Amino acid sequence: MSETAVVPPLPAENGKHVWRAAVIMPFITFFFVAARFYCRTYIVRRKWAIDDYVIAATMVAVIIHAVLIAQATYHGMGLHVWQFTPELNKEYYLWIGISSEFYVLSLAGFKSALILLYLQIFGIHKKFRIACYITLFYTLGYLTCNALTEFLGCWPIAKKWDSKLPGHCINSVGANIAYGAGHMTSDLIIAILPLTMVWRLQFPTTKQKIGLSLALSSGFIAWAVACVRWAISTYNMLIYDRPWWAGISFTFSILEVNTGLICACAATFSPLFNIFTTRVRTWKSRASNSWHNSSRKASISWRSTRDEKEPGWRHMSYSAAPPPVPPPPAHTIHPIPSNDSLEGSEYSMEPIVTSNAMPSNRSDDEFAQYDLQGLQALHPEEGGIL
Repeated sequence: MSETAVVPPLPAENGKHVWRAAVIMPFITFFFVAARFYCRTYIVRRKWAIDDYVIAATMVAVIIHAVLIAQATYHGMGLHVWQFTPELNKEYYLWIGISSEFYVLSLAGFKSALILLYLQIFGIHKKFRIACYITLFYTLGYLTCNALTEFLGCWPIAKKWDSKLPGHCINSVGANIAYGAGHMTSDLIIAILPLTMVWRLQFPTTKQKIGLSLALSSGFIAWAVACVRWAISTYNMLIYDRPWWAGISFTFSILEVNTGLICACAATFSPLFNIFTTRVRTWKSRASNSWHNSSRKASISWRSTRDEKEPGWRHMSYSAAPPPVPPPPAHTIHPIPSNDSLEGSEYSMEPIVTSNAMPSNRSDDEFAQYDLQGLQALHPEEGGIL
């Protein structure tokens, strides 16, 4: 960094990749958020719950975060450190500090939305409800500390972007490493939480159980992105050319918050997916019937053409053929007993009718029915939505 450094037209270097991610990802995320609210409003037909309002607020925070990061690319993000001037360096760290606050808000939003969704589905189980509250307290607790550290980490506050001012700052390297570890552990816990309940339910098929597990534990994707971002961010804190590597780190920050919000929305897509698969099967059935009818008409047309060319072939006499043998009387047919029949024994089989996933019949469980289509628990006594 020097007064005579030549600054290229911005955004440049890694800043171009950051700008592209900041522009594209919010549009993709907005599509998933819109699909979530369409599913809740027009398919499930239920009122918005608290997690829906959290999702809407998080979408706003994600958009603001993307705008601020895109603006930071016009103030040096992604450049090499020797391309910075002192004035550009101040602008760069100012925009980083502002965008980091909305990054923390976005993380708190999608993590809280997932936990609140789990409470709606499985919250009637006391132990699981306590585990969700502990996870929510841990997540919001360290994220609140993260937001305060970003804002009050230096005194005076302006020293955060102007290092020449007198004052002091906390160890930002250690703080960022610790908070990154918090992001990873909270994502992992949130992804594992629903699996502890889903695999205690009885489903008609294992395929359905695996499908619901994948839908509710999609937070594993956000956890994987958080791990990559933390590794790059930690490396960025320990090298000289920090602004250039920060371009990669903040690209993954954009991916992290957007991926997390997408996962929070994808967990509610079960009814939408069921309608889609039903329509696909209907279309395939109609196409198959149409092809069958077309083949039948072609066969009839071919036979009619052959009859016109050879009109006498159907008038051949079959009088020489022997008459059909009548079947024996009904009283002479004796049924052969089957070894597979369990009729009359204590092991006789009855049809199993399962309309939905039900909990295991264990004495220590306090489950009620679950409406997994609407992703919400039913009250065990009144049958209403919790």
